[in-house]
Amino acid sequence: MTKTIAQSVKDFIGAPLRMILLPDDASTRLGLTSLEEERLSAVRPWISGRLLDIGAGRNRLVREYGQGVGVDVVDLGGGALIVPDTTVLPFPDASFDTVTFVASLNHIPERDRALREASRVLRGRGRVVVTMLDPVVSWIGHRIWWYSEEKHRGGMRRGEAYGFWPKQVRRYLSDAGFAIVAEQRFGYGLNRVYVGSKAADGDPPWKP
Repeated sequence: MTKTIAQSVKDFIGAPLRMILLPDDASTRLGLTSLEEERLSAVRPWISGRLLDIGAGRNRLVREYGQGVGVDVVDLGGGALIVPDTTVLPFPDASFDTVTFVASLNHIPERDRALREASRVLRGRGRVVVTMLDPVVSWIGHRIWWYSEEKHRGGMRRGEAYGFWPKQVRRYLSDAGFAIVAEQRFGYGLNRVYVGSKAADGDPPWKP
């Protein structure tokens, strides 16, 4: 959903509240656009067909989209399918048209394997959509966001990362066999969405 000018102005004025002081639910109650909504708004235009959301959290994206399934290794409510490992998914090959990693890929230690698994369950010319902060912005954010999830579960776990630089994300996608077809900034330019496409049978191989 495109923001109105009035909402954009309100969000800009309320940026310190949205980005530092308030959890997403409180931002929404005050009429501000939550950081979660900023991420989902950047992702939604790239979704088509049957959706798999990996690291689904409260499963909001799938519930609102209405066609697909969310998976996570932790049950945060919302009906996501809980799996022991997102690098081995309980779905047949070519089951989905879009796979999303919304603020989650950096929290998956074996992210290269997770992306290859995403490719396996995608149909030919399906899309993978990833949102990612760079390590510096994320490191600062996780220290000023008092409500950040990792603080409530005892800190970052082994293998997790605060974020990745754009060239790292591009390399992860390329190594998993995806051609990057779009890359856009959002959230005052501090966040990015990356879109990769899987080759279909008969297509020439993607080149980095």
